[in-house]
Order: sequence, then C-alpha cells, then structure tokens
Amino acid sequence: MKATFIAWTRYNRRSAILAEQFGATMHHIYHGRPEDTNALIRYLVQGWRSWRVLRQERPEVVFVQNPPIFIIFVAYIYSRLYRARYVIDSHTGAFIADPWRSLLWLHKWFSKRAAATIIHNQDQESFAQEWQIPYCVMGFTPGTYPVGNPYPLPEGFNVAFVCSFNGDEPVELVFEAAQSLPGVNFFITGDYQRLSAERQALRPANCHFTGFMDYDDYVGLMRGADAMLVLTTRNNTLLLGGFEAVSLERPLIVSDSKILRDYFPLGTVYTPNTAVGISQAVREAEARHATLQTGIRQLKQQLDQEWLETSAQLAHLIDTPPPALSKI
Repeated sequence: MKATFIAWTRYNRRSAILAEQFGATMHHIYHGRPEDTNALIRYLVQGWRSWRVLRQERPEVVFVQNPPIFIIFVAYIYSRLYRARYVIDSHTGAFIADPWRSLLWLHKWFSKRAAATIIHNQDQESFAQEWQIPYCVMGFTPGTYPVGNPYPLPEGFNVAFVCSFNGDEPVELVFEAAQSLPGVNFFITGDYQRLSAERQALRPANCHFTGFMDYDDYVGLMRGADAMLVLTTRNNTLLLGGFEAVSLERPLIVSDSKILRDYFPLGTVYTPNTAVGISQAVREAEARHATLQTGIRQLKQQLDQEWLETSAQLAHLIDTPPPALSKI
C-alpha cells in the first residue's frame, strides 16, 4: 500500500509517527503565519502544494490531519479522480473548537466517504457513532525516537514544559508557580514569539524559553528532564506531550481532567490549572520521582499493547471496500 500523509502545520509529531507506522511519506505543508497571512490565501497555497504532492506521489491511501477541514477536500478530490482512499486524523479541535465545530456537517459528509476517521479519545466517539462512519479510537501513537542531542541542563530539578503557546495552555500560571520554586528549572518549548512582549516580561529567571527546536534537540531535552509538564484548560483533550512522556519514559505532570486521568493512570501527577496546584504537583513529582519513573514504564507497556490492537483495526478499515454512497 503506497500512502502519503499531509498535515497543514509546521510540524506535528503525532502525524509523523502515524506516517512512520503506516509506511506513508510525511509532508508538513505550511504557508505564512496565521497572524500575518490571510487565511484564504494560506489555505489556497497549502491546497495547491498538497495537490502537487499527491499528483507526484500517486498514493493509494491519503492520510490528512484535521483541522483544518479544508485539507480533506483535497484528499477527497484526489481519491475520486485517482481511485484512492483517504483517512482523516481528526484532532479534538475538529469537534469542539471554533470555527470547526460549526462545520461538523461537512466533517460528517467527508467522514462517510473516508476509509476511516481516527478519533483521539472516547469522548468524541459519540460523534462517530451518531454519524455511523468507519472509525477507530487511537490515542497513543508509539514511535521511534532518536537518542537526541544532550541538552545542557543545570543542577536541580528540571521540568520540560511542552508548549505551543495556544490559548488553552496556561503559561502565566507556570510563570507564577515557578516563582515559588526557586530550585526548579522550567524549560518551555515552542515559538514563544506567539506570546506578547508584555506576557513574556512576566517570565521569572528560572523559566527558560527554548524557542522552536530541531527535533534532536527537543528529544534531548525531554530525555534529560526530570519530568515533563503538559497542560490544557480545554476539556476532553488528549495531549501529545503526555504520550511523548510515556514513549520516552519520563515522569509526567498533566492538568487534572477525567480524560487525562483515564489515559495516564500511572507515572503521572495531576494538577488543577492554578499556580498553587502546579507548584504542588512539581514538588510531588520531585518527591516521588523513582515511583513515577517505574509507573510510566508500566504504562508504556500497556499502551504499546493497545496500539497493536488499534493499528490492526485501522489497517482492516483501510482494506475494507467502501460502502455504496452518493456519487457527489
């Protein structure tokens, strides 16, 4: 099976891992910055580049990352013209974030014609069941991680805060928590330029911006950190950084929500999204470090087995002939 995976983003590790696991070539297609580029122009350029990739590679199966939903249109047209199939990897935002939740009717339409829709967590399973579409719930995606470049970490307890500076990530609360933890160093990944100068000025001395890192440097930081911190204020959201912590066997600190407790029952400290809560969670991770290390290794074994089952399910869906639907 010849496969291509396209994501309209600068980089997404989950998409890269899925591409790796299913033998697909990976293409991150990204034009301009959302703050500086008209959305219509950005999507048109990304759509044209995606079409050129598909015409050149002629895959039998096209994987696309959703959102944005417009990427699926390219995969759908290609599948109609070249008798291919497509798989939609629908992230949580595709169901609950603006403007994508207003386009759920279109999401449903595309999903009914897809070989499969990948859903990240069981909360979104109700959509798939209501729509009566072929789907699988695939949270954990194991991958082959490089050794990475050793990251120069100082003495003390070092925490890697996996961050994209999206609106659901409480960066200022981490700043506030860090002020009460002078012996702890926080390394905050991602493009901190997305944070206003006023908000950047709130950063205490023991919080360090890494900027957008080369992947080997990023993995080196994760492997060297004593714990990984991944936070969201959005409900029913799984966190790729959490699964990276599992794969790299690093103790994990996550926001306290039911879905995150369900997916990360071992090797994990849960925190409310408050400065005091984050501070206490870091102290707990430091005090229970050895126990958390053992727990995260056990969790990795469990999730590796789960992956074998869900990936086999997805492969079966891709190989299953599509149902008879409208020719539109």
